[in-house]
Amino acid sequence: MTGLIIKKQREAMQTALSGHNFMLVGSAGTGKSYVINNIYHELKAQGKTVFLTCTTGIACTNFGLHAQTIHRWAGLEDGRYTSKEICNLIKHSPKYSQTLQCIVSADVLIIDEISMLSAKLFEQLGAICSIKDPSRLFGGIQVIVSGDFFQLAPVPNKEYKDEGAMCFTSPLFEKVLSHKVVLTEVVRQDNECFIKAIHEVSKGTVSPETISFIKTLERPFPVGSDSSVVLFSNNDLVNVYNRREILKCPGQIRELVSEDSGDIRVLIKSNAPPRLWLKEGCPVILIRNLSNTLVNGLQGKVVDFEEGCPVVHFPSISCTTKLEKVSFTVFNPDKNMTVATRVQVPLKLAYAITIHKAQGMTLDR
Repeated sequence: MTGLIIKKQREAMQTALSGHNFMLVGSAGTGKSYVINNIYHELKAQGKTVFLTCTTGIACTNFGLHAQTIHRWAGLEDGRYTSKEICNLIKHSPKYSQTLQCIVSADVLIIDEISMLSAKLFEQLGAICSIKDPSRLFGGIQVIVSGDFFQLAPVPNKEYKDEGAMCFTSPLFEKVLSHKVVLTEVVRQDNECFIKAIHEVSKGTVSPETISFIKTLERPFPVGSDSSVVLFSNNDLVNVYNRREILKCPGQIRELVSEDSGDIRVLIKSNAPPRLWLKEGCPVILIRNLSNTLVNGLQGKVVDFEEGCPVVHFPSISCTTKLEKVSFTVFNPDKNMTVATRVQVPLKLAYAITIHKAQGMTLDR
């Protein structure tokens, strides 16, 4: 690890320990998670109440049991409420009592993978944190964010009037995060050609030399390999590939049909499939946060069926569990009510997944 990296990491640590709000940015492999983890423990050692959050459940797994999603911490759910509505719920609804306690007790809020938090949700988060002290930005809570804006952008949700604008386009962002520390040197590995490729591809300025280097990496999949994951840019391509692959595999297909109610037409937007095809041995991915360890994006394999429910082994957390159906709802903000519900097992096939789902994952192949 070079002196420059150590210097930059120390700069980030000093900024955090001095009580400043700041943004920590850098490309893949520059040690952002390492620095954030150290900041978390150092601030805790000072006696601060620190909450470590991420924009995705998978990103949370990088920090063990210390982290939770920012949506869970702030009560944002899926962004269905306006700032006024969610603040009112947090202050007055018993359902949000734990959320309220977190906000009023917080000294420091850390948010990792900040690039995937939209401007709308960032502003809502500011309103929520201001419950602690309405006279101060973010209620006076120290805010530390980390990420890489060359990586994935927020997912738009026009149903909830969220255009998916980057959080730094919000005027609030610059007011709150006036300090910035940039990690520039990759420390995860030392292959200069690979590091150059990472930088060029992330910026969309790929040189002929990098294209030649990438082509040297082409090779066939290992014979008999069943752990290769294919990445696609959208769910339609993922669904077509997954259906084709499960039909190729030996074994009996178990079809799990959802129970739908309300305005069935809007359920086309639901993340849960109306018909889920599974086989013993097939790869799957969780599509719902069920606990601090069973998080959205966690990969596993179906190992059995009990009473019609799949039993899934999740190797990364050494857990095997039966998954029953849960409710997925579609909320209409104009009517301020849930207009449809789908009850389904919170899984999808994972021979292929979207690039967004892969954010923060470690994939063997």
